[in-house]
Amino acid sequence: MHALRQTWHTTCFVCAACGKPFGNSLFHMEDGEPYCEKDYIALFSTKCHGCDFPVEAGDKFIEALGHTWHDTCFVCAVCHVNLEGQPFYSKKDKPLCKKHAHAINV
Repeated sequence: MHALRQTWHTTCFVCAACGKPFGNSLFHMEDGEPYCEKDYIALFSTKCHGCDFPVEAGDKFIEALGHTWHDTCFVCAVCHVNLEGQPFYSKKDKPLCKKHAHAINV
């Protein structure tokens, strides 16, 4: 197979992290090394603090409380109202709406 301006045996062109051959699968590059999609996401992607799924190119996101959130995941920890563009409070690293800013059990 041909990849990265070289010719490879199909069993020799492997993920830099797990060592599995790519075959005809998609791969991602980071610092000149090829990675399978699973390892690339695990090692290099920014994950949403609300859902733990990757924040991908084109996703709307918010950076708040020292974390990155999908815009739909940045919600009050008590009532789940969306807090995008709204004043919010924080308790134990969790966002809260004004109504629940003094909630005891968060």
